Amino acid sequence: MPTVKRRHACVALSTMTFLASTSLAGATSPTPSHHRLPAHTSKVPKAGESHTVTPVHAEVISINADGANGAYGKVRHIAGGGLMALQTGGDMRSTVTSEYINKQASTTTAYQAVSLTPGANLAQSDPYGFAANSMLSVRGLGGNEIGQVWEGMPVNDIETYNGYPTYWADGEDIDSVSLTQGSSSITAPVVNASGGQVTTTMRDPAHKMGGLIDYSYGTLNLQRFFGRFDTGDIGHTGLSAYVSFSNGTAKNSLGPGRQMRRHIDFGFKKEFENGDQMKLVGSYVDMDYMYNPNPTLADWQTSGRSYAWAGTFAPGSSDYWLQNRWKWEQIMMSLPSDFTLPGKVKLNVTPYFLYAMQNSPASSTLSPDGNYYGTQPVSVNIPNYDASGGSVRSDYVGLQSVGGFNASLSRTFGIQKVTLGYWYQYSVDDLSMPFSSVNSGGSPSSAWSSQDITMGNGKPYLAEKEHTVTQTNALYLQDEISLLHDRLKIVGGIKTLMISKAGTNSLPGTQYHVGANNFQPLPRVSLTYRIDPHNQIFINGSTNTLMPIDDTLYNFYWGGTTSTQGNPAIRPEYSISEEIGYRYQDSLLHASLALFNYNFTNRQVSSLTYVNNVPVYSTINGGGQTSRGVDFEAGLMPFHGFSPYISAEYLHASVDNNIRVGNDYLPTAGKTAVRSPSFQGSFGLVYDYGNFFGTFSFKYTGSQYSTFMNDEKMPAYKTFNLSLGYRLPNVWFVKHPEIRVAFINLTDEKVLSGIASPQLNALSTRGIHGTTIDGSSPGYYIAPRFTTALTVAAGF
Repeated sequence: MPTVKRRHACVALSTMTFLASTSLAGATSPTPSHHRLPAHTSKVPKAGESHTVTPVHAEVISINADGANGAYGKVRHIAGGGLMALQTGGDMRSTVTSEYINKQASTTTAYQAVSLTPGANLAQSDPYGFAANSMLSVRGLGGNEIGQVWEGMPVNDIETYNGYPTYWADGEDIDSVSLTQGSSSITAPVVNASGGQVTTTMRDPAHKMGGLIDYSYGTLNLQRFFGRFDTGDIGHTGLSAYVSFSNGTAKNSLGPGRQMRRHIDFGFKKEFENGDQMKLVGSYVDMDYMYNPNPTLADWQTSGRSYAWAGTFAPGSSDYWLQNRWKWEQIMMSLPSDFTLPGKVKLNVTPYFLYAMQNSPASSTLSPDGNYYGTQPVSVNIPNYDASGGSVRSDYVGLQSVGGFNASLSRTFGIQKVTLGYWYQYSVDDLSMPFSSVNSGGSPSSAWSSQDITMGNGKPYLAEKEHTVTQTNALYLQDEISLLHDRLKIVGGIKTLMISKAGTNSLPGTQYHVGANNFQPLPRVSLTYRIDPHNQIFINGSTNTLMPIDDTLYNFYWGGTTSTQGNPAIRPEYSISEEIGYRYQDSLLHASLALFNYNFTNRQVSSLTYVNNVPVYSTINGGGQTSRGVDFEAGLMPFHGFSPYISAEYLHASVDNNIRVGNDYLPTAGKTAVRSPSFQGSFGLVYDYGNFFGTFSFKYTGSQYSTFMNDEKMPAYKTFNLSLGYRLPNVWFVKHPEIRVAFINLTDEKVLSGIASPQLNALSTRGIHGTTIDGSSPGYYIAPRFTTALTVAAGF
């Protein structure tokens, strides 16, 4: 019987100019009075910085006072048409704003928004982002090494560390998405940011009562409605609020089935007379979608896009699409708040909460006899067994709850600013694998598990039952010194990260209690120097860690025996990174260049494979790794309506040692690391003048190895996207209506978009000591087909 281990890969705007430098962790200082804003900038509202109490660093986005109005609000004039907001911090960072996001398809996710930035490599199969099977890698580092922060709270999956932006927010409610390549803020509540940090910032409630409605229709029978209402300022209370709702559905782009997503965003804001503020931001999602299988290279060459679940049911089969529909519900809330205490002490505190329910099933087969409950042989009762031919749905039911807070105190002493903070999180991951019967047509009775396949004692038959409690404690201290009239800023800090895992394996066997602990001091330092009003250099060094996923703690049972022993002693990943960069920013051009270097020990590489059609999440210990490269991006401010943008990355990532397999070693030393294309490049062009607007983008991703032995490679690929729009005049109470059409994968490139399951070796290989080590085929994501979406929007 199938017993598996698997997991569902469940701006800062301120009144200072870009002339002021900021710290790695987000400290800002007033603009010296002798500095002036660029001539084109007449208004700089404090919008983005207020969105999170622990900003990575402050940014200034220049606003043109004569910016056009659209259904989504006033259009800010930003380099690259919203693809390159101004930066001043001590690290490489790319920020994409709503000015660009709201010109794309209405279904755009945070990952899709930053996919053109240097180092970002987005692998996905669903063009509309309804399905969660996607992954963002940065500088060759996978999704489990990218810290995800949404409104001050961590939103990485607590077990796999991956991120799923389709759960977090609707694109219409996003103000900006920032990708910090290779590092994170010392105050950020993340435990896995070797590859960087993605920060999603939501819009503030409007000060004037109104709202927005849009409707989209497109390829794959896309239908999506979005509506939002803003209360405006509520009397003289300092309160304002908004709530939005969306309902979207589309056919599965790969095979039979449909995707469905319902979502609610809401926000409340309280502003005090002294500048203090409190925000309550929330998000709820209800999803029912297809999780498409990942083909091997041979599957892709044979079947192409037709590689999918079966559209018709055959009794006894284990590939029917209705048994592979996934269900997910989640609610999360964050309360970022800023207060001024006596003695000019600033308090930033963000309590947060998340609760999620999932069923991530797969089609399978089961017999009444010959089964094991852990290590105990059992017989099971299977309703409709004769009619279904033994076909069943193997459910995977998960309940996740996360609660915590992140708080920091800061005070300025002349040229020095000291920040002391504490982050605590308590999370519970309750996982079980029951089974549900199907009828003669192959359909289960519910999207949720019926658990109607039982043992002789009447209890549900389970192939897995785990309960993991994780507690995270982090203390951080940072000291920032500003010298030479704020031209030079030196920031040093240390975060002590303590993670404790305690779990139980309730299946009969030799294992019950499990546990693991990780304590890591994580020092960091950064330096920024403003040469003149337009030129800046920055240098930083940081350290990061990553624990193996929870599955490594638990025994893996097969046929009544322990086939894989849980190992709580697996060493966590540790990395040291250095970066040196240069920025040029004036009223016409913004450009950034960064050279980076990483050194890893116990490199944790995320992998997704299928065992008996069931997705199995795991990590591969890649040992030591060295990664070096160059990132570059540049964007022009609007010129006659045109705003071009370009980005590029060169990357050289190599494995430092031979990897142990059993009692032998694969000769991997000196090989190129997986998911590490040597070159990526993108070009974007935004046009926005008068009533007309549009965007064009091109992305090239070089070939990348999918095995540590470099005996299989995913080919290079390119994609083109286009959007066109027109703004209409006001009609009665309908304000700034607009119509736009988005073309995704414009030239219908039939390509693979990423590596889902890297392997040690694809071909049989002789180890260092002469053992023949069998190979396994990597799995891949299939890139979305050509789609087009028409959106009609209007404010009121």
